[in-house]
Amino acid sequence: MAEVEQAHKQVPELPPGAAKGAFRDNAEVICFAVMLILFFKTFVGQQFTIPSASMRNTLMIGDHLLANKFLFARPQWAWEERLFPMRAARRGDIIVFRYPMNRDQDYVKRCVAVAGDRVEIHDKRLFINGDLVTGTFEHHRVSDEVIVNADGQAAYKFQPEPGPWPLERFAGMTQYQQALELARLTDGLPAPPKVWPFNPEAYPETVRANREGGTPLGRDGEPVTFRDDLAPFTVPAGQVMAMGDNRDNSEDSRYWGFVPVDHLRGRPFMVWWSYREGGNDDTNAKVPENPGGVLRNFVEGARYFFVRTRWDRTGTLPR
Repeated sequence: MAEVEQAHKQVPELPPGAAKGAFRDNAEVICFAVMLILFFKTFVGQQFTIPSASMRNTLMIGDHLLANKFLFARPQWAWEERLFPMRAARRGDIIVFRYPMNRDQDYVKRCVAVAGDRVEIHDKRLFINGDLVTGTFEHHRVSDEVIVNADGQAAYKFQPEPGPWPLERFAGMTQYQQALELARLTDGLPAPPKVWPFNPEAYPETVRANREGGTPLGRDGEPVTFRDDLAPFTVPAGQVMAMGDNRDNSEDSRYWGFVPVDHLRGRPFMVWWSYREGGNDDTNAKVPENPGGVLRNFVEGARYFFVRTRWDRTGTLPR
């Protein structure tokens, strides 16, 4: 009996070179995990953080999103589209895309119009193919209250009000109305309304698949009077139009033109964590630019995790 038990305990000898050490075992596990993470990040989903208030209150500053990168993939064969959840961007989708002016940056906006749609903006209201498009997602700043922040600088204190915004509801003064009011107070002449420079009918040469290296309008003190009032135009093929839900605080297609469909990266499907930067809803998130910035954000997030986390938003599905 003892000889039988001893035979069971014997470990079979492995051929030369087949035995693994602890280092090789751990290295293989780490390499497999890295490959799995890279595959998931490249083809399935990715994490994004909202740094500003351009999508408020649909998405708040400090919302950490998981985006479905598979949805907007281009199928190579017809069976792929039938088998997998792949489709083109639709009106109303929240989209993550490469910023056309700098493809190293990712933006999150709402797709408001697709190729072939007839678009017009009048008194801040968006019209698609002649129909007013509004809803609770659309926010406007009705009044401005100027305060002095801790740094001694003037800042606006406001809560953007949710829609819908029918024509009879006051949505705040448009930029051109503000220019007229300033001209009345100063006895000056208001800046004339500008033609939207991305209108393909008036300026077809400005509609390109990639406008990287151009200059967005409204910077360097240049007045922008077309943001709240755009003459009718048609979205060209291969493009979509994106706007932030916080319409009065969003640099979007109204400033830098259309989004090429090949710039789309995915659609957010869940807020997996929501964190109040600075302990409030108005402080922009710190976007790390180096390993030190990543470490700083990690330490600050761990320190204030329980007091600054928006527990009511964590796990929600953005719409």
